[in-house]
Amino acid sequence: MNAAALLPLAVAVPIGGAVAAPLLARPWRHLPVIVSVAALCSTTAILLLVAPSVFSGAVPVHFLGGWGPVSGAVLGITMVADPFGLVFALASAAIGALLLLYTLSELGGLGARELGGYACLFQLLLAALVGGALTADLFNLFVWFEVAALASYGLTGFFLERPIALEAAFKILVLTTVAGFAIFVGIGLLYADHGALNVGQLHQALAGRPRVPDLVALGLLVAGFATKAGLVPFHGWLADAHTAAPGPVSALFSGLMVNFGIVAIGRLVFQVYGVGTPAVLVVLTVTGAISALVGAALALAQDDLKRLLAYDTVSQMGVLAIGLGTATASGVAGAAYHLLSHALFKALLFLCAGAIVHATGETRLSRMGGLARRRPLLAAAFGLGVASIAGVPPFTGYVSLGLIHQGLLESGDGAALAAMLVAQVITLAALGRAGWLAFVRRRAAGYEREVRLRPGMMVGFATLAGCCVAFGVLPRLCLDRLMAPAASALIDPRAYLSAALAGPGMLAPLSVPFHYADAGELLLVGAGVLLGAALAWWYLRAREPAPIRALRAAHNGSVQDYTCYAIAGFLVVTSAFVLS
Repeated sequence: MNAAALLPLAVAVPIGGAVAAPLLARPWRHLPVIVSVAALCSTTAILLLVAPSVFSGAVPVHFLGGWGPVSGAVLGITMVADPFGLVFALASAAIGALLLLYTLSELGGLGARELGGYACLFQLLLAALVGGALTADLFNLFVWFEVAALASYGLTGFFLERPIALEAAFKILVLTTVAGFAIFVGIGLLYADHGALNVGQLHQALAGRPRVPDLVALGLLVAGFATKAGLVPFHGWLADAHTAAPGPVSALFSGLMVNFGIVAIGRLVFQVYGVGTPAVLVVLTVTGAISALVGAALALAQDDLKRLLAYDTVSQMGVLAIGLGTATASGVAGAAYHLLSHALFKALLFLCAGAIVHATGETRLSRMGGLARRRPLLAAAFGLGVASIAGVPPFTGYVSLGLIHQGLLESGDGAALAAMLVAQVITLAALGRAGWLAFVRRRAAGYEREVRLRPGMMVGFATLAGCCVAFGVLPRLCLDRLMAPAASALIDPRAYLSAALAGPGMLAPLSVPFHYADAGELLLVGAGVLLGAALAWWYLRAREPAPIRALRAAHNGSVQDYTCYAIAGFLVVTSAFVLS
């Protein structure tokens, strides 16, 4: 069978599993989750069959229903597997299967109806992520955005008896609906002006010379997908949704779903419009720097562990935007690497947070303590996740962050590099403070309840931790085989665009240098760790600084305020493109 013909199957399998899940709960309540794990493992296997040729430079394409191009115009939906999208699709399927396996340990006591609905929504969301990563059609991308959104509403409000869950589901509904409407209007403007939805056809129509309606469309599309990514000021939904959702769902949202927004922005900026579009790289870099700093500062101020990790996700999405904004081989390869790194270490940390809630019933750091002695394996997993975020060798974050630093130096953007380093110090302080309060600090009394961690949880911790180490100690292999081709698909998208219009192509080879023992990078890591530790020690003892109090006051939980922030962001981003 032609490898390209397998691409629709990678999406159809989890959709079929989602349809079957509620029905399978009737004979045995755990059956929906078990079948869902099998479905996602099947999707992973299908993508792995395609992967060798894709990461060797081939760009397979499949025109659904046989509706191929006619005279340079594409009427049907096109699925294209390029290395950038395939990295995300593989991560979504494989980590999603692992999160569902973890679900059996944390939520296995739920009833048949609940587990059936949970497995259905979980698979729908993952199918949307895989479909969005493989589509080369803007309207189809919007459809997957909406499928992911609908599933996320149900998963956020899964425990409706909790007021926080209902409120969080309403917030994500409002903000994602605003974003979806903006994306729909942006796509409509492009279609009205050019009569095309295919990525390759739109790129040809724009030809590096977008007009005012095209720039308005770009602003709406970038801001809409930035809402999915949780970039500032479109991030109001993120912390509540991550806090209210069950542990595996929080890991799914933070490790995978928000990355969907970054993948879509990368497609738009590099493959549809091209980096020659005025102000696009500046907007990416500035938005990324602000997100990195604001997210890190808000994480430092949190007492709820899951909320802290959620705001750190805002910061990490800013780092990804900065990497894309460099438009250099090193920076874009670093963004692709960090896309995978973030999926691994953030899923690991959210599973640790969920395990703490499951084992002790506590969510607030001020009520925790002594977990390193009671749960040494959990403490080790949390510490490894923090080390990965910190960019400490030999963990995966060291390579991805180092590449982005290298890209910023190559592009000469010292201000963005400084903002990223400051955000990294604050992030280390926030996570170091959390580690001290939860694991190291002594707790005089025992917990009201102490439930042992189950085998499925241990498998999740071990697998994600092992991957954090593997992608850190094998950087040359990962960079040459995975991330350099992913960067090539964005920086030189001619083969991707040609495939979307005329059939399979071959990417141009790209070499990305990286020196693991670079003295400057090691010095930055060491200084960052020391400064982060010092800031954490100071913050544990000092009064809350005025800037952080102001940020907390601005994040008052009001959906009206968050919607206003998002609409202001839409206006600013669109104006920046139009007026540049």
